[in-house]
Amino acid sequence: MEFDNLHQILRSLYEQMMPLCEDMAGVAKGIAGLGALFYVAYRVWQSLARAEPIDVFPMLRPFAIGLCIMFFPTVVLGTINSILSPVVQGTAKMLEAETLDMNTYRQQKDKLEYEAMMRNPETAYLVSNEEFDKQLEELGWSPSDMVT
Repeated sequence: MEFDNLHQILRSLYEQMMPLCEDMAGVAKGIAGLGALFYVAYRVWQSLARAEPIDVFPMLRPFAIGLCIMFFPTVVLGTINSILSPVVQGTAKMLEAETLDMNTYRQQKDKLEYEAMMRNPETAYLVSNEEFDKQLEELGWSPSDMVT
């Protein structure tokens, strides 16, 4: 599998790991349900033991946390992904534009270096095979002399 950038790597990792985490999510849902049940039962029992009225609003917090755990992939991760997807798309476009610019600049730099080395007779043999062969002939070497 070939990856072009970090966005693809992270998306692939996310898609591969979500099915693997379903077992842990199931266990977390069970623990969250039991925890919410015990918390509410404890608060109700405490209010009944003191002969106080049962305050409902503090008991909504464990249910809200339990709902977040129960619907974690859809509610929590879905919300985060939908909020951050424009940021990801924007940075991906910026990355593509910068990559194209850098490739253009690299080609220009290589062309200028090649032309500069070809103008200098002392370094022309480093970039051109014809110049290299001419330098070897001037030295009196043949290709058979170069075999070790």
